[in-house]
Order: sequence, then structure tokens, then C-alpha cells
Amino acid sequence: MKRGPLAFALLMALSGMAAADEQPSPKQALRPELWLSSDADGNQTQKYGLGWDLRRYSDDRWLGMKVERARFAGDGWSQSEERLYVRAAGGSDLWRWKVDAGTNGDALLGSASLHSQDTRRKEFFLEREILETREGAERGLVQTFAGAAVDVPMGERWTATGLVGLQDFGSGNNLRTHLRGNLIFAALPEQGISVQLRSRYFRNSEAREGDYYSPEWYGEVLGVVALRRHYGGYQWRAAAGFGRQRSDSEGWSNARMLEVGVDTPHWKRAWLRANAGYKDTPVLNETGSDRYAYRYVSVEAVIDL
Repeated sequence: MKRGPLAFALLMALSGMAAADEQPSPKQALRPELWLSSDADGNQTQKYGLGWDLRRYSDDRWLGMKVERARFAGDGWSQSEERLYVRAAGGSDLWRWKVDAGTNGDALLGSASLHSQDTRRKEFFLEREILETREGAERGLVQTFAGAAVDVPMGERWTATGLVGLQDFGSGNNLRTHLRGNLIFAALPEQGISVQLRSRYFRNSEAREGDYYSPEWYGEVLGVVALRRHYGGYQWRAAAGFGRQRSDSEGWSNARMLEVGVDTPHWKRAWLRANAGYKDTPVLNETGSDRYAYRYVSVEAVIDL
């Protein structure tokens, strides 16, 4: 699964360069980025990046590059690497696309997405990243996740979303099938408050392969209260959920999540986006703890030059 994603990502990047040439009055911008995550087993991921938009026309049309240092660590081990990315985004009134095509010197990394702008939003996506486990970091294993999602309006206040995807872990024969579905009700639309039912299910073709969490199957259902509101030029986001989870080898147990985020207004020539979250549902690593926990913080800024 390497040549196909590489050709697709490079094609998107070249298309971005051509699209950028057609736009008037480009600017340049610096884009510092930070990602930190950890789990209950002591595994940590740290990514520090600095992007440079060579041509920036708007928040969804740009062409540039990024250098990044990534570090994966756990109890008694750590692995670091440097990456280089080509980045571009663009599109039309109907379809928008974005691509980050990069490498750590050994493998293609990054992401690409294409989505429609209509009310029945369709999205196609591809992601490639180092498998964030000890074996994955030390052997340079790359997981690939590809899929499609759709939003289905169901009246003025109801919306349903669905996702299907396939994930390869680069470590053997396992292919994971993903199914996700959400039902969303705009309870207080003027205040930006919604009530959601989120469900997630996956099945592994080769259970318990490698050092990542891979039961034969896993399922989860969460009831979520979410807020998205603009106030004073800021966009505030928050979501809290509680539900149940189980797998083929474990019975039902509690599942919880909490997410918060903010986008600042444009201060003169800069703006900032920050997100943080917690969940006790499995991400990648096999857990030896009584309760799994995953925490993350991400920060990115755009500084016009």
C-alpha cells in the first residue's frame, strides 16, 4: 500500500501548485505546530513542526512545506526522527482538498483529503503515520488508514453521519475494518449546543497481531453533549461523553471522553488553534492497566509574513 498513496499525494501537491498560480496576491506565513499525547501505559508521542506557506491565499488555499521532529517513547525506550513535508490545499466552490505529503527518509507519511461543500457533505481521506508503539517506532512500521464519510441532513435539527474505512498496520497480515455512525440533534441551535449518539465498531482480520490493541472485534456507544459557539471573535468547542464499550475478550465497561478547543480571532497578522482531549477507549497500544487512558494536546498557529 505504498505506491498508490505516494502517486495520489504527489498528484494532489502538483495540482495545488498549479491552482496556486491562478490565484492573485499570495502572502507568506509561518505555521508552528505542536502535538503531545500519552496513555496509561506510559507511552508518549511528541511532534514539533514548523511550516512555511510559500503562497497563502486564504485559510483553505495555500502551498508550502513543513519540517517536523517526532519522538515516540515509553518505559525504557525512545525513538526520534525528522520529517519533511510538501503541503497544499485548494479546490472549487463544490469540492475542497488538502494534502501533506512527507517522508522521514524511509517511508511516505502524511495525509490527503477531498470533501464536498454541499449540505450532504462527502469526504474521502488517506492517512499514513508511524505505528505509535515500541515495535512500530523501532522498526519504522507505517499504518495506513483510508476511508470515506458522509453527512446526511434529516430536517432542520437532525443530522446523521457515517464512516467506513480500512486500516493496515504494516506489521503483518492484519486489515482492520472500521464502521462509525453518529446521530446529532441541535438541541439549542442559537447557543451552539447539540446532543449526539456516537457509535464505533471495528474488526481485525488477524486478531492480536503485533504490539498494538487488536482484539477480534471492538464496539463502543457514547452519549455526547457538544458545544460549538462563536463569541468575541473566538470559536469555542467542547464535548463530553459517557457510554459503554466491549470487545470479544472483555465484557461491557464504561467509556468516557472529554474534548475542548478554541480558535482565536486574527490578531493583526496571526491566529491560534488549540485542542485538548481525554478518552478511556483504546487508540493503538495494548494496555496492561486496569483502565485505559489517552490524553492529547495540539496547538497550531498561523503568522503572516
